[in-house]
Amino acid sequence: MPVIGTAGHVDHGKSTLVNALTGIDPDRLAEEKRRGLTIDLGFAWFTTPRGREVGIVDVPGHERFIKNMLAGAGAINLNLFIVAANEGWKPQSQEHLDILNMLGISAAIVVITKIDTVDDDALRAVTEEVAAKIEGTSLSGSPIMGVSATTGKGLPELVESIDELLEKTPEPADAGRARLWIDRVFSIKGSGTVVTGTLGGGYLELDQPVEILPGDSRARIRNIQSHRTQWTRLGPGNRTALNLVGADAKALGRGHSLGPLGGWRTTDKLLASLSFLPHLDHIPKERGAYKFHVGSVEIDATLRFLQEPGRTGETGLAAIRLAKPTVLDFSDRFIIRDSGRQQTVGGGVVLEPHPDKFRGDAAVAAARGRLLVANRGDYLVVLVEEAGFLPLDEIFIRTGVTPEGALDLPVLRLPNFAVSHSAFDRIAGQTVAHVRAYQGSHSLDPGLPLTTLRTALRLDHRFVDELVEELARRKTLVTDGAVVRTPDFKPMIQAPERDKILGELRAAGASPPTVADLAGAYGADMIRALVRSGDLVQVSPDYVYTGDWVEHVKDRLRAHIADSGPFTVAQFRDLISTTRKFAVPFLEYLDRTGFTTRMGDVRQLGPKAQ
Repeated sequence: MPVIGTAGHVDHGKSTLVNALTGIDPDRLAEEKRRGLTIDLGFAWFTTPRGREVGIVDVPGHERFIKNMLAGAGAINLNLFIVAANEGWKPQSQEHLDILNMLGISAAIVVITKIDTVDDDALRAVTEEVAAKIEGTSLSGSPIMGVSATTGKGLPELVESIDELLEKTPEPADAGRARLWIDRVFSIKGSGTVVTGTLGGGYLELDQPVEILPGDSRARIRNIQSHRTQWTRLGPGNRTALNLVGADAKALGRGHSLGPLGGWRTTDKLLASLSFLPHLDHIPKERGAYKFHVGSVEIDATLRFLQEPGRTGETGLAAIRLAKPTVLDFSDRFIIRDSGRQQTVGGGVVLEPHPDKFRGDAAVAAARGRLLVANRGDYLVVLVEEAGFLPLDEIFIRTGVTPEGALDLPVLRLPNFAVSHSAFDRIAGQTVAHVRAYQGSHSLDPGLPLTTLRTALRLDHRFVDELVEELARRKTLVTDGAVVRTPDFKPMIQAPERDKILGELRAAGASPPTVADLAGAYGADMIRALVRSGDLVQVSPDYVYTGDWVEHVKDRLRAHIADSGPFTVAQFRDLISTTRKFAVPFLEYLDRTGFTTRMGDVRQLGPKAQ
């Protein structure tokens, strides 16, 4: 359902034309009726002869109400640029044209109104003047049509031209992330809070939970209405009114943004391309006071130039700080007005809505300049290249690219991260170097503990884990429980020392020396290595036995139970010729491993004894 916006100087007949097209008076405020001019946004709709439903946002033309004009200009598919035949080009005509040009609005029809008030020569002169004014702007080449809302002359042709132009206008893109710039908030008795705006970016559905930013307001969509029709699901490009459950109308207002839970994050700083109007009589300076307009938002802002734009309309690069947070997206178009002069001075495009930091060197400026021609996918690649790696949920917040969308881009996808190929190679090299260094100084260990690797790399632990998994998949590393090693690494246990330890323990039988004594004689690393290799079995923190001796004990227990049934601790002690000091921890080990099962004071074979 396309949306048409009006633009033009005050009292040039915008609202009268809307009324003539739709039968709806867009001036809804009592003051507008009294003064005969549009103060706030007005809304109307009609159906074209081809059956296309069209919404109209009527914007005020008076300079005092320019911020309300900006709230409506940013969310339209087609513009009706109005110039009155009896007055011709006026100051707000130029300012509205400048705004449309900086917002990149090119689908337009220039409408010369009040043609019944002038003769043919005057109409021809105004038409030529308007054609000259729009030359070289986004409206250049737009059809110019004369109409009279009073007599109806030219209205059928205008409607036909609207139909034809909308036929050629692309449908608003579904980017998978809805955003509604709220331009009106009110309450209806018995229904509650209602917000209106033009939906962009994606779909909203009945009963969907949403959040309203800035702030922490959450609500549920009770009702969706567009042009007095109820909807269960509504897509981008539509004027809509949403009835919300759980939202306080007093806490909301124009400039708030509504979207899906977790879909957006506010920001109070941005990096942007910036251009100043070429016909300004002064060059705007960093120390000036400015108003930043985007969507339905008007916010005080300060500028810092990374590349200063020239007075002739060249594009520069600016770091912009906002007095309060708002919701911004990559490629959002905005307008800058001089607060003191009450004048539109320029505009631009959001290049990065969530910059990590403001850096002013030429290299950064050049890198950011790449984003001037980037699409959303290119933007993601630039961010990942600069950061090295980013979580996928962070990428979605900053770029709007879904995890699925990142699969088609020249970055490496881990389960929860996107990584630049250069960063992956660099960090992978560091990781392997850490592993090899550890193996060199801990030759008896099975590998580098993963916890040690996380600490050494000083990176997000989740990222390190996924990096190691990827390196294991590529067979660059081997993971073994909680340790990591290279494929060619094997713990180095010297055979003579191994045989000496095993021989001492076999000679000790059921009453071995403690682990502490063995570690003192042979080294704790050696004892741990023999436990890992299976040569030794650690039955308790204090005692180890040779693997073959443990199997010998198990065989004797099987034979004993087969002959005599369940056994007590004392019987086990006597069976293996030891004391209770050694027998109890050995039996507890057998219980833990399932070889035996305790029943009161006796034990029998367990499920793992077969």
